Amino acid sequence: MTEQGPENAVSIQARQRLIRLFPCFAALSAAQCQELALLMHEQRYSAGEKIVNENELVDSIYLVVEGEAEVTKEIRRRKRIRHVPVAILGVEESIGLNDTGFYSTTGHRTATVTALTPMLLLKLDIKDLSLFLKKHRLESVMYAASLQMLRMQFIKQSLPFSKLSRDRLQWLANHVEDVKVPAGTFLFHQGDEGDKCYMIRAGEVEILATNEAGEVRQLALLKPPVLFGEATLISHTPRNASAKAVTECELLVLRHEYLSELIESEEDVANMFMTLMVDRSRPLRNPHVTVHQRITADGQALVILKNPDNGSYFNLSKEGAYIWRRLDGKHTMQDITLDLADRFHVFAPDVVAALISRLTKAGFIHNLEMPDESRLRTQPLWVRSIVNLRRLLETRVAFGDADKWITRMYQKYIRYLFTVPAQLILAILAVAGFIAFVLNTETILTFFSRERTSLFLVLGLIPLSMIEVLLHELGHAFTVKAFGREVHYIGVGWYWFTPIAFTDTSDMWLSSRKPRMAVNLSGVYVDILIAGLAALLIFLVENPYVQGMFWLFALYTYIGGLRNLSPLQEMDGYYVLMDGVEKPRLRQAAVVWLVRVFPKSLRHPRLLKKYKAEIIYWLACFVYLTIVTILTLVVQAFVFNVLGIRANPYVSLIIPFLVVIFSCVTIIADIRSQAEK
Repeated sequence: MTEQGPENAVSIQARQRLIRLFPCFAALSAAQCQELALLMHEQRYSAGEKIVNENELVDSIYLVVEGEAEVTKEIRRRKRIRHVPVAILGVEESIGLNDTGFYSTTGHRTATVTALTPMLLLKLDIKDLSLFLKKHRLESVMYAASLQMLRMQFIKQSLPFSKLSRDRLQWLANHVEDVKVPAGTFLFHQGDEGDKCYMIRAGEVEILATNEAGEVRQLALLKPPVLFGEATLISHTPRNASAKAVTECELLVLRHEYLSELIESEEDVANMFMTLMVDRSRPLRNPHVTVHQRITADGQALVILKNPDNGSYFNLSKEGAYIWRRLDGKHTMQDITLDLADRFHVFAPDVVAALISRLTKAGFIHNLEMPDESRLRTQPLWVRSIVNLRRLLETRVAFGDADKWITRMYQKYIRYLFTVPAQLILAILAVAGFIAFVLNTETILTFFSRERTSLFLVLGLIPLSMIEVLLHELGHAFTVKAFGREVHYIGVGWYWFTPIAFTDTSDMWLSSRKPRMAVNLSGVYVDILIAGLAALLIFLVENPYVQGMFWLFALYTYIGGLRNLSPLQEMDGYYVLMDGVEKPRLRQAAVVWLVRVFPKSLRHPRLLKKYKAEIIYWLACFVYLTIVTILTLVVQAFVFNVLGIRANPYVSLIIPFLVVIFSCVTIIADIRSQAEK
C-alpha cells in the first residue's frame, strides 16, 4: 500500500540537488528550484507494489530517492498478453521524465512500473508542475505537454467522456479551446442557435430561464467539471435557457462539428449524452394521454396509459405510476429519482431514465425528443447494404385507422359467428377436420412417395400461407371487437421468406384477464379451424394433386398453430400464459429467476413460494417441449413406416432433437445473456 513519507525524510537541499540532475530542470534558478522542491510530496512503496500502470493518464511524475523498480511493457500476440521487462530504475532516475521533458507524448503512461525493493519517491502532480511552468514562463514545449495532459485528465472527469479510448481522448483534447471569461459574462441567451458546448474547468456558471411572464429564475448553478450547452447541438433546437458566469471562469469549448463526430463514432458517448439529456430535462406528460387502472387476480393495481395520438399503450407498475404523476414539466430526473427514493425507498436513477426514455419514444411525453441513435451513415458501404437488405427482408406495411372497416365487417357479418350455435358448429367442423386429416395422411403420403413431381405442390403453400396468416390476425381482430374494444391498425409483410400479418390488440390491456386470454387464443383457434376445413375438402375432390395440396396446407397450418402455442417465444401461447398468471414480462422475470434465484432455492426451498408465476412458466415450457417431442417422434415413425424408410434408432432422434433446439434458441440466448450480467 502507498504511504506518504514524513515530509522531512528528504531535505530541501537534497530535493534541489536531485532536481538539478535532470536536463529539463537544469536551467532553473536557485529560487525556482527551491519552489519546485517544495511542491513535491514524498511517497513510499512496498516491494511488488505497482507505482504506475501502462495506458493510464499521466497525472504526476516521480523522482527516485531510494530503491529500485522494474519497467515492463505489455505485448499482445495471438490474443495472449505478456509483460516484458524493458528497464530497471534506480536512485536519481525518474518516472515520466526524459532529458527534454515528458517521456510520454500522448498523455498516457507508456509502461508499467513496479517496485522491486521498498522505495522512497518524490511525487510532483502535473497540475502543480503546469502552474509552475506557466508562472515562470519556462520551456514552452514542456508547458504545452503538461497543459495537454491536464486537458485530458479534466475531459476524462466529464461524465460523457469517461469511457473514451486513449486515442479519442487525445483527439478531443486537441480540438477543445481554452477560454477565460470574467464574472457576469453571458455565454449564451435563451432562444439562441447553438454551435458549441462548454466544460467548466474553474469557476461557477448559472443557468437561467425566462418564463412567459418575463420572470427570470435560476435553474441550476454549475461547477467543475460539468459539461453544459450540449442539448441544443444534439436536438438541433434553440437554447432553452441562458448561461451566465457567476465568477471568473476557465472553460473548455467544444464546437458542434467535433461533438457530432464523437456521437456518431463512439457509442458510449452517444448513450451517455442521451442519458444526460433526459437527466437535465423537465419532462411533461402528453396532455392527450388517458390513464386507466386495472386490478390483477392477486390484487395488484396496474396503471395503463392510452395515447390516442398514435394508438399506443403503456403498462406502469405502482412505482412507474408515481413517476408518471411527477412528469409535470417542473421536476428534473434527479428530482424524480430522489422523490421516488423518499416514497418507495428505492434509489434507481437508471430505471427512472430508462422509463422516461421509453415513454418519450412512444409519444407519451410532450416536450422531449429522443434523437435518432442510428449511426448507419457512418458505416462502410457493405455494412449499410447488409442492413438495408435485412430491412427489405423484414418489411412491414401497416394500415392505420383499421377499426372503422373492421367494426363494419364485424357488425354486418362476423358477429353471428360469435353466437353459441355458430361456435358449436365451428367446433364440430374443427374436430371433424382433424379426423379427416388423420384418415387421409397415409393415402397422401403414399401418393407423394410414388409421384415425385408432387413435391412441387410445396410451392402452392406460398399463396395459401399468406391467406392463412391474414385470417389468423383477423381472428384476433374480430375477437377484440367481440369484447367491445378497438383495433387501431392491422398490417402485412414478410419476415425473410415467410409471410406475416399483425394486428394491434393493445386496447385489450384495459380488459380483464379472461377476455385478453380469449383474444390471444383466437388466432390459434382460427388456425385449427382453417386446417380442419382444408382436410375436409380432400373428400370433395378426386384429383390426387389437389388432395395433396389441401393436405399439405392443413399440415402447415396445424404446425403453425402448435408453434403459436409455444411459451418459449413471445407468441400467442406465451401471452395466454402471461395473462393467466397476471405477470407482466413473464419470460424476462422467469429467466432472471432461473439464473439468480433458483440456485439459492435448492438450498432454501422456502424461496420457491415467492415465485409461483416463474415456476409455472418453466413447467409450461417443459410440458410444451415434451408434447412437441412426442408428436415429432410419433409422426416421424408413421411417415417412415408409410414410405418404407428404415432408420437407425439413434438417427431417428436427430429430427426431434433439432425441433427442440430450434424451439429453445431464443430462451437459451436470454439465459446466456442474463448469466453474463
